[in-house]
Amino acid sequence: MKKILLALMVVMLTVSVILVGCGGAEPEEKPLIKLSDLNWGSAHFQSEMAKIIIEEGYGYPVELVPGSTIPMFQGLRAGELDVFLEGWLQNQQEAVDAALAAEEIVMLGFLNDDNWQSSFVVPTYVIEGDAARGIEPMAPDLKRVSDLPQYKELFQNPENPSKGLIINGPVGWECEIVLIEQVVTYGLDDDYDVMNVGSQEGLFASLEGAYNKGEPWIGYLWGPTWIAGALDLTLLEEPAYDEAVWNENHGCGWPSVDLFVAVHKDFPDKAPDVVDMFSKWQLDTATLNEVLAYMLETEGEPADAAVWFLKNREAIWTEFVPADIAQKVKDAVADM
Repeated sequence: MKKILLALMVVMLTVSVILVGCGGAEPEEKPLIKLSDLNWGSAHFQSEMAKIIIEEGYGYPVELVPGSTIPMFQGLRAGELDVFLEGWLQNQQEAVDAALAAEEIVMLGFLNDDNWQSSFVVPTYVIEGDAARGIEPMAPDLKRVSDLPQYKELFQNPENPSKGLIINGPVGWECEIVLIEQVVTYGLDDDYDVMNVGSQEGLFASLEGAYNKGEPWIGYLWGPTWIAGALDLTLLEEPAYDEAVWNENHGCGWPSVDLFVAVHKDFPDKAPDVVDMFSKWQLDTATLNEVLAYMLETEGEPADAAVWFLKNREAIWTEFVPADIAQKVKDAVADM
């Protein structure tokens, strides 16, 4: 009996070794990747798309960490976040420079540099009218920021009728400081008040509400955004961007900003294949505007837009990943 039991044990051990050698062992579990989910539309979309690719293509679990720029970037520096996707470099240059000097982060690349920002955006119908909507031109000679004093009644502040009103972004955004200083530098502070909205959604609702009614509106906006992709808007002319002037008093147009992807210093060792993907990640403003307009038209969430993009814009995102990874993602989203 002992000989029989011993023989059985030898057979079982042999089978185990064969199974391990043939790949029968459980695959090694991959580490969790913590990815920023910054609080504006294009960043939301990109985070959702990256999550699908990383999970379905590369097999890593992903946690999207929601938040705003400053706390998210500090989290990246501290190692509480692995990937920071769609940072606006010139808007947070000081913090990025400090993080690079301390060797806390690694910059992987820039996803685009054809974006825009402006403190003085108006619906085009304010200047040109809109015959299809029965809107006559309200300010046909409005071309430059320097023209604004003569139109303060058109953009009247209901809380202070002697002045016009310029809508600013939320407190804590870079535009909060820049727009106010530009109003002073351009000599508009005697004619215009500035009002901060509470959120991106509040800013867009203010513009969209005025646009739907054919009413005058002026304020801060940027692209890529769904609203810039959906509405006909005009940026008032300013002096061309000049770095010295900008640093002194912001008395010129906003610079185009480099949208970047950065990771914590330890992440290249943690997920080198994902680092390679993000080093190739590029989406221009026209593409992002298309996605954001799609979200508006379909009333979809960023996750819905990510699935749509992966299904319908393969020529773009498949450039970021190897062919075998792309196929896994295609197979996965086919059922989504």
